[in-house]
Amino acid sequence: MKRIIVIISLLFIVTASTNAQVFNTGQTLKKGVLALGIQPAVHIDGGVNGGIAYAHAGYGLTSGIDVSVKAGVGRLNTFYVGGDIEFALAKHMSVAVGGHKSGDYGADATFLFDIPIKNKAIIYSGADADFDFVERTNNTGEDVNETDILVWIPVGVEVEITKSIHFLVEANIAVTSDAYHIVGGGIMLYF
Repeated sequence: MKRIIVIISLLFIVTASTNAQVFNTGQTLKKGVLALGIQPAVHIDGGVNGGIAYAHAGYGLTSGIDVSVKAGVGRLNTFYVGGDIEFALAKHMSVAVGGHKSGDYGADATFLFDIPIKNKAIIYSGADADFDFVERTNNTGEDVNETDILVWIPVGVEVEITKSIHFLVEANIAVTSDAYHIVGGGIMLYF
């Protein structure tokens, strides 16, 4: 347990601001399972407008509940750090809520479902929303607080390479005007 806390703490310390992909299926991690992943991605028409690399860590707290942290660094010294707690709604369906820092602070909400294909692959999708709390200067020069709502439809595939190594590829389709498209893929390791 001490080792898990150190890993999660390091992810928070190493990073300091952009929105992450879901990079997750509709299933929660089993109790005691640790997942670590790395994922390069590309933001299109927004975000960092280019490449970003994410690191992910998750841990199954109990049956049907897991926690995760995500960190990313992209072009133009863009950083991201966030975390969430995920709850199973059914065997292949979950919701997650959390928060992030990416220049501004924000809250996250995600609904996911997945469809297993044989024993080695899973197709997943759902809805992902970020609520970014931003401060802007209005036309009269006053600072005003606003909330940007970014909504995506994630579509991904997770393929089991070995029991402990999985490959994920994912596209996040922007739904709202503040959102942007994200495409990426990477490796998840399960312990």
